[in-house]
Amino acid sequence: MQPYQEEYISNLKDISMLTVRKAPAGLSFEKYFQELLQERRQVEQKIKRNMELLRQELFPILDHIHEADPKILEELQEFAGELLYGSGRKELDVGLFCQIHKALLTLARLTKDRNGMIRELYWLGMGYNNLCNKLIGLDRSKTWKYTYQMRLCFTEAAAYLKYYDEIEDADTRGYILRSRANMSLGWFQTPSDKIHMVKRSLQVLQDKEYQEKEPNLPWERYILMTHQQMAASISYSRESTMTFEDVIDIMESVYIVHEKQFQEAAAKNEPPLLRPQFSYYAIKYYCGLNTLDDLLTNMELLMDQVEPDDFSLDGMYATISIPAFYCQYLNDYPERIPKRAKYIEGLYQRILDYIDVFPKDSQNEALFLYLRQLSFTFLETKKSISYKEFLQKLQIRFAPDLYVHSWIVGKGAAALCEKIIEEDPGFFDDIIMIRQITNPEEKREKILTYAMECGLFHDVGKMNFVNLYTQMGRQWFEEEYEMAHLHTLIGESCLSARVSTQPYSPIAHGHHAWYDGSHGYPESYHRLECQYRQMTDVIGLIDWLHDMVSTQRLYMGFEKSFAEAIQGALDLEGKRFSPLLTARLREKEIADQIELALTEGVKEAYQQVYQQT
Repeated sequence: MQPYQEEYISNLKDISMLTVRKAPAGLSFEKYFQELLQERRQVEQKIKRNMELLRQELFPILDHIHEADPKILEELQEFAGELLYGSGRKELDVGLFCQIHKALLTLARLTKDRNGMIRELYWLGMGYNNLCNKLIGLDRSKTWKYTYQMRLCFTEAAAYLKYYDEIEDADTRGYILRSRANMSLGWFQTPSDKIHMVKRSLQVLQDKEYQEKEPNLPWERYILMTHQQMAASISYSRESTMTFEDVIDIMESVYIVHEKQFQEAAAKNEPPLLRPQFSYYAIKYYCGLNTLDDLLTNMELLMDQVEPDDFSLDGMYATISIPAFYCQYLNDYPERIPKRAKYIEGLYQRILDYIDVFPKDSQNEALFLYLRQLSFTFLETKKSISYKEFLQKLQIRFAPDLYVHSWIVGKGAAALCEKIIEEDPGFFDDIIMIRQITNPEEKREKILTYAMECGLFHDVGKMNFVNLYTQMGRQWFEEEYEMAHLHTLIGESCLSARVSTQPYSPIAHGHHAWYDGSHGYPESYHRLECQYRQMTDVIGLIDWLHDMVSTQRLYMGFEKSFAEAIQGALDLEGKRFSPLLTARLREKEIADQIELALTEGVKEAYQQVYQQT
């Protein structure tokens, strides 16, 4: 790679290490806090340097990609590979990975390089697949665009199968076949659509003519991985949507994967993996050989087998992902919850204990995929940990910078609300749970607590994009801004589905909408139809103010004082922000109280991170 590429990757790794909150290791809080401030300054410097490297070195090459010599192109390929699969196969910068491969695809089209087009379509599809994995918890209509982008790449590359005989390059033939198999990744309208796609891929991969023409390709591995895709189709199947033929197709793949894993385990004198065993038990249920209670009992046996310090992919799957499926079954059949409520309570504690001791590496994509699955299917019982507590612990453990921002927004919102209700005690009476409180002091406490907690959970949807928000070593690309907007929908979806977090879901949904409706997002938020609009306005304002004085400096390269941020909010009065709120910002006492709350909130938040790290 070029020196600038090596430096960029080194900076990304440093940013990752600096943004993972390490254990205090005997440091006093003051010393710990000072180290955090110093690390933040280092992150700012590295982000600034990375932007210089991109603007001075990489972007000019991408803009004139048709003039680049073969050695430069080869180095770009290597650089992109490190961005997605470098550092122990941990994602570093999937956005830049996609930008590079889009440029290389454009070049291949211009030069009519068929092998290059196939290769770049495959890798661009893999980049889009990585992005799709971050969208768990969203309505399929909101994620279809990203699934379509991914599948379009794989479909175009797979279409070259008809030229298989003409293509002599073994790697290119491999890309075609892998793209054919990867066409089944992502969401489909029905389980049958996906199953039929995988079945067709298996037919291609098992075709002896293709194998004989390129005997050096890892055919056995291709076929096994495709059977694994078929076996995974169970995860989003339901009795009412699977046909008898679908069950037979999945059952065959499950059996093949199951037997293969058992044979490999026996050869190594190791216990068999738990993941294929789950698929085996699940398909027996879908076939009618076992009841749902049999399946749930077998899942409990699998979850009980995993060691508390097994941080392998199989260990993570058994500890976090199988519980996600377990909760989904119980959500679908709630009459079975009472019998298993006690098990659920212990299960959540086991998961929290596991993530408490998990190695400090918040870039493990498999771990985050499984945690997103569990967050989406999380089941509250009367005695289990609440979803609210669960999310708070996840934020502190895996996204401490997001947690700090959210805590600060909550503090600032509570400070503003306190001044508002001093002047107008009925300001928040559109909210039914507030209006029903008749005792003035009780009402005041409820409003302030609610404001604090709304701040704490308004950005919880960002957990799906934690790398984008906390470990990105550059400014965002336009498509990343667009994807980041989805955090409002993810937050609303997850929070609204549980009793403990339902009151915060409208705030998560609408805190980026403009007061006059002219801009902002998402389109599905309609201010005048929302009883929580006044609190949503408050959180939106404080969130913006803190971004202006803190986050924007880190990732956008400009800095504003608090006074400048206040003036910026006043300039948007009646447009982005409610005039009922901005009018109060003109009062110096209120502005000072908000600024003080934001300042105090920083230390308070990091104190919690310090205590729980």
